Amino acid sequence: MNQNHHSTLSCPLFINMPDPDIRRLFHCFQIKEKTFQKNEYIIQAGMPITDILLIEEGLAHIVEDDYWGNRTLIDCINSHNVFGIGYAYSPFSVYPVSLVAKKKTKILFIDATKVFTPCGKHCLHHQQLIQNAVAILANKNVGLIDKITHLSRRSTKDKILSFLSFYSKKVDSPDFYIPFDRQELADYLSVDRSALSKELGKLKQEGIIDFEKNHFILKYDH
Repeated sequence: MNQNHHSTLSCPLFINMPDPDIRRLFHCFQIKEKTFQKNEYIIQAGMPITDILLIEEGLAHIVEDDYWGNRTLIDCINSHNVFGIGYAYSPFSVYPVSLVAKKKTKILFIDATKVFTPCGKHCLHHQQLIQNAVAILANKNVGLIDKITHLSRRSTKDKILSFLSFYSKKVDSPDFYIPFDRQELADYLSVDRSALSKELGKLKQEGIIDFEKNHFILKYDH
C-alpha cells in the first residue's frame, strides 16, 4: 500500500483493521487504482459485475438512464465510501445502474470474489473485512429507506423539506452544503426542475430556508 492509500483507513470497509492488516489485504487482493475525470463513466449499466469500488478521492453519482435518456439520480458517493457490494453479493451478472464521476475521482477496484471468499488461511483480517462489508450493506439499506421517505411525500415542497431536514440531521447543523446542483436535486427527488426552483424560492420568501447554490440554512424546524 503506497502513501496515497493511507486515506483508505477512513473507509468503512476497513473499520477495526490496523494498518498492517490493510497492507496485507492490498497485497493479497492486488487492488487496482484508476483516476476518472469529471462526467466520465466509472461504471456503465450493462457492464459485468467483477469488482467492488472504493472511492479513494473525489465524488461520484449513481444514476439510472431509461430508454429515452431520462436520468434518475439514485445516490451520491463521496471519498472513503464504497460502491458495488450489494450488486456483487446478488444474482445480478451485470450492473443495472451507472456510476459517474462528478469531479476528478480516484477509484480502487477490488476483486469482488476475493472479498466474499476467504482464503484458505482463514485470516482474521479477512473475516473482519467480510463483517465490515455486511455492515455497509445494512447501512445502504437504511439509506434507501431514507430516500423512499422523501419520495413518498405528496408535494414537491414536502419532498424538499423532507430531504433538507434529513440532511440537516445527518450533519447535525442547520447550515450545510448538499452534494447536488439544482438539476441533480430534481433528479434525486424525482421532480421537475422548474417546480423545484419555484418551491425553493417560495420557501426562501417565507423565511423557512435560505440558500445560495448548494449551500442551505434552515431557519427553523418545520
